[in-house]
Amino acid sequence: MFEKLKKDPKMKDLAIKIIAILIILSVALLSFDVFTQNKDGRKQIIDDDGGTEAALCNILTDIKGVGEVDVMLQYNEENQISGVIVTAEGAGNPVVRNNLVNAVRAVFNIPVSSVVVFEKDSAIQKDGGEES
Repeated sequence: MFEKLKKDPKMKDLAIKIIAILIILSVALLSFDVFTQNKDGRKQIIDDDGGTEAALCNILTDIKGVGEVDVMLQYNEENQISGVIVTAEGAGNPVVRNNLVNAVRAVFNIPVSSVVVFEKDSAIQKDGGEES
């Protein structure tokens, strides 16, 4: 078969065209998957190990006036983040609360109405008992 390709210029041209088409189709299919985005222009990935939540907690605790932070992410059917709940020490301050909401909104490109921030009660321990 390769001997025929070497000797016949028409077959050689046809083989080159077929290979070129296959390469173009492969690149097109790969780039379609890579560049597929949701309707607001950003691709979001679900992580089952909580890495996104941990990273969000880390960045939110760096905001001035914010203490300990916990977050919960809500995903829609397309596995995109559709809502975020934040509990944070210091969120009772309206400026701090606004900064938290804006940070979450900016990171996930979701509307402000999809972000809810609550003040964390630092006087109550996780087990429900009062601190001494």
